[in-house]
Amino acid sequence: MMLSNVTWPLIGSGILAVAGGAAGYYATYGVRSQWLGRTQWHGRRDTQAVTLTFDDGPSRDTERILDVLREHKVTASFFMIGRQVETFPGIAQRVLAEGHEVGNHSYSHPIYLYHRSRQTRQELERAQAVISDTTGMRPRFARPPCGVRTRAYFAATRSLGLRTVQWDVTGFDWKRRGAKQIAQDVLRGARAGSIVLLHDGDSDGKRDRCETVAALPWIIQGLHDKGLSVAPLNELLSKVEVAV
Repeated sequence: MMLSNVTWPLIGSGILAVAGGAAGYYATYGVRSQWLGRTQWHGRRDTQAVTLTFDDGPSRDTERILDVLREHKVTASFFMIGRQVETFPGIAQRVLAEGHEVGNHSYSHPIYLYHRSRQTRQELERAQAVISDTTGMRPRFARPPCGVRTRAYFAATRSLGLRTVQWDVTGFDWKRRGAKQIAQDVLRGARAGSIVLLHDGDSDGKRDRCETVAALPWIIQGLHDKGLSVAPLNELLSKVEVAV
């Protein structure tokens, strides 16, 4: 079929729109994207260490995770939701008391893409204040809900002195998965410098994290069997170069 001179520009416009949409999606949702601002999704590859990170807490399951970490003498990082800290202040304090790191995961777990600049800043500022006031430690790291970043998000994190941290390995434990599958997914992808994403809470408050708790000993032992130790996030990111 022959295309008219009118049809070609319409097709070209459509292709550009699709390409622009794909680029915009990658810029905001792409875990490794550097387009809108500096994002670190792995640590140093020249060390045989990984970091375990937990999102969406604190919750009652956080204490069970802390028990496992203490038993295995492992330090992790917890990216906390401000309203969860208000609900479970004692658990948030225990995280710090046992030597773990704390990050800013927003106040109410919104998708920043659908928020105005002022709302985005308020989410980060409010979480920062709640976490600091409750634990006595001001977070240095931030992780946006679902990994979604915007220009407004980066403007706010820069003003607050927050360093954005994503991940390169996950157990997909926000899905309906058993402990064995969660552990297998983590161990399949983990390598030197990996930042592992897991969850100690549920932002919707509908699901517990018992499978993540059960998977954690397998993950720690499996990492050890691969010759990988578990290191604090700040140690893993020390002097690391941003990957593009």
